[in-house]
Order: sequence, then structure tokens, then C-alpha cells
Amino acid sequence: MLRIFNVKQGDEFTFTVTFKNLQEDLTTFAMGVKKEYTDDTMLIQKSLGNGITKITTGKYRVDFTPTETGALTPDFYVYDLRMTIGSTVFTPLYGYLNIQETVFE
Repeated sequence: MLRIFNVKQGDEFTFTVTFKNLQEDLTTFAMGVKKEYTDDTMLIQKSLGNGITKITTGKYRVDFTPTETGALTPDFYVYDLRMTIGSTVFTPLYGYLNIQETVFE
């Protein structure tokens, strides 16, 4: 699913992902943010236990700190949220992270 997140530079940012029919634990769950898909450098990386938290079966929270969003210059970035169940890989969420300037700085 394509999704655009609009975030003010330097703000904390959190979202949840819910899978209605997920009955088993994920093998991996990770999020990567880059300037462009073809870039070699990952600007932000999240994984289970490192910015991604299991809330209940099938429900996960992804957290970005003010330091992470503050390190990105205002612009559009691309991201993928990828999960693995057993040996099957899914990308249930992908799109753009729009970092916006704030009027307070």
C-alpha cells in the first residue's frame, strides 16, 4: 500500500501497522528510508526491537525520534516497510516521507 507521511523536521513521529489475519510472529520486520531508491546509503533504519515494537499479535508501532527527523533536510524521501514470515517476504507499506520545515526555527 502506498502512503505518504508528512512530518515536521525535528518532530517525533509514530504510526501503527495492523495485520488483521496475522496469527504468527514475524521473522523480520524492518523499515528503511533513503533519499532515492537507487541510493546506497540508508538514512534511517528500523527493525524489531530498534524502533519497531510489537504491541499485540498483528499490531506493530514504528517510532521516529526528533533527532532522526531533525537530521533530514526538508524534502521527499522514499521508504519501504518489509516483513518476513518464514521464508516469504512482503512489502505491505511503501511510499514517501515528506519532511517539512517548521515555522518555529
